[in-house]
Amino acid sequence: MTLRDTDTGIALCGVDEDGNEAIFEMAVEKPLAQKKEQAQKTAAVQLGKLGNTLFVCEAVNIETADVYFFPVSTLNALKRGLVEAMLSIREKNRPKLSGCVIKNQTPYPETHLSFTGNVLNEKAEEFYRRHGVQTIEPAAESGLDLHGQKLMTTKYCIRRQLGLCEGNNRDNPAEPLVLVDEDGRTFELRFHCGDCGMEIYWQI
Repeated sequence: MTLRDTDTGIALCGVDEDGNEAIFEMAVEKPLAQKKEQAQKTAAVQLGKLGNTLFVCEAVNIETADVYFFPVSTLNALKRGLVEAMLSIREKNRPKLSGCVIKNQTPYPETHLSFTGNVLNEKAEEFYRRHGVQTIEPAAESGLDLHGQKLMTTKYCIRRQLGLCEGNNRDNPAEPLVLVDEDGRTFELRFHCGDCGMEIYWQI
């Protein structure tokens, strides 16, 4: 920080570690200090106390034409004004990174996408075609007939919840289990007991 004279009062200037410069001016009376050394020391100490701010003051330079007596309230007002000005300058000068998506033809790991790829519009299809996918099934939302298709794989196991897990009751086989929804559609459950999970198929 540097304290300097202005035509109408005083200014507190600051430079941060990134080279940002800010200044805050106040129109004030500048009575000469009777005890100049003490007044100069008090001003430097008070201005250097930045408290709960983002900054730490490394040095305070007093470059006024003479040594003045400023009340603590004036020094605090100067300090607050400089901090606000510095925050504004830092935000204005903050580097703004811009990015963009660069189109490429990197091969997709698969050449066939089932309905689980959820390709519903032309843009999505164009993307996968550009990356080497040769056959693409439409998404389920397109009205695709999913009879006989696997609709879901889940770690949740209804056999375990019903107490029919083979690990607990090997003499009471649970299959086949079928779910029926409110529209009368039936869904077959296939279990993977080693991995503790199940698959849901729409029955034909």
